[in-house]
Amino acid sequence: MSYSTRERASESVSRISKEIPEDGINFKDFLELIGEQGGLLSCLVLVAPFLFPVSIPGSSLPFGLAILLINVGIILNRHPFIPRPIMEYMISQNNMLKILNGMSTVLKKFERVTKPRLTVLAGKENMLYVNSSIMIFCSFLLMLPLPVPLTDFLPAYSMLFLALGTIERDGYLIVAGYSLAIVTTVYFLLIAILGLAGIKLVLSFLGINF
Repeated sequence: MSYSTRERASESVSRISKEIPEDGINFKDFLELIGEQGGLLSCLVLVAPFLFPVSIPGSSLPFGLAILLINVGIILNRHPFIPRPIMEYMISQNNMLKILNGMSTVLKKFERVTKPRLTVLAGKENMLYVNSSIMIFCSFLLMLPLPVPLTDFLPAYSMLFLALGTIERDGYLIVAGYSLAIVTTVYFLLIAILGLAGIKLVLSFLGINF
């Protein structure tokens, strides 16, 4: 699953947004639209609903599972097997355009500063496996049905940095993804230790109210 360097990720996402049917699109047709541009670009789009205030009820499980299986496919160097119910999961045109347009805007901002650097973290095959393994872990956390603030936001941004950093061969962005993955892990451990009430108390102390 290779990524075409002929256009930036934001340009690919903008182009795909023009091809979304009026009656919506399912995962199968969406992946066909992305085509040869690779699993990492798919992951960028699939994390988008958790970066913006776009409400797609029950989306963390199908989106998270799709990201997980795509990265398993990257590690195994084969087309990912995604269960039929996930492939048939429908997203309305309105929600899909919100996702794609929002992600395109974010990518354009990152692309102003991203460039190949510290490429040892992005250009070597063994690091691709490491990065995909971390994304698998974060996608698993994303799927957990926890009614706790930031449990979608944190793993989603970690995966965003890892996927975009790998696409752009920007090791600095990948380091940011590693760092956020560590923060995410600590946060989920705190949830397990303190429980929902404890987390809300801590966030309230920090001035974050939900």
